[in-house]
Amino acid sequence: MRNVLIIGAGGVGSAVTHKCAQHSDELGDICLASRTLSKCEHIVQTVVEKTNLKNPDAKLTVSQLDAKNTDAVAELITRNDSSLVLNAGSPHCNLAIIEACLRTGAHYLDTAVYEKEGDFNVAPPWYANNEWKHRGRFSAAGVTGILGIGFDPGAVNAFCAYVHKHLIDEIDSIDIMDVNAGDHGKYFATNFDPEVNLREIMEDVLYWENGQWLSIPCHSRSRSYDFPVVGEQKVYSMGHDELHSLSANIPA
Repeated sequence: MRNVLIIGAGGVGSAVTHKCAQHSDELGDICLASRTLSKCEHIVQTVVEKTNLKNPDAKLTVSQLDAKNTDAVAELITRNDSSLVLNAGSPHCNLAIIEACLRTGAHYLDTAVYEKEGDFNVAPPWYANNEWKHRGRFSAAGVTGILGIGFDPGAVNAFCAYVHKHLIDEIDSIDIMDVNAGDHGKYFATNFDPEVNLREIMEDVLYWENGQWLSIPCHSRSRSYDFPVVGEQKVYSMGHDELHSLSANIPA
């Protein structure tokens, strides 16, 4: 049994909280923390309303937290006896939360690569600039850190690794095409942190080809593709986290 601390109360944090509650028989007590306490309280209320807390004896609590404050994160981990931290907050907070996990011995998961506020067109590879520098410390502390556990990065990395290991002998190229044909019924709505989304479509596009990093202007390349369910859609080149780990782990 392990207790879980979830940091972040946006769309991702909400989904993570519901899923952890559904597995509370294995994950133990759950604490949801965010800068805005009311968002945490609303998410917990929806978990209760949908009867998603599998273990009725598990505690589901909320806490206000400045996730950029390592001391505050470490104190909350200790207070809740959390052995696992799920970081679904802003990527700006990653390094502070990582430091708190190393300090307390809690295992670490996140969904996006670290971004320093104000940075633009950061040189590749992104993971090597920050997170990967802590590998030795994690190993020495006996702490597990798994980066990018969402869909992209996350699931697409697992798909590529499975194909590479089990289905084909050699990969020539990897093209990741992702389209969102949903409608929030609003003039402007993103499916992730809006600051991150806007930066992604403004920055130069980094891509890996012939063993080197190359760059092109944003929106300078496009193609149409017939997707399952949503049909033919036009997609544009865009830089993204998963390329910075795939390029280091899968020869293509």
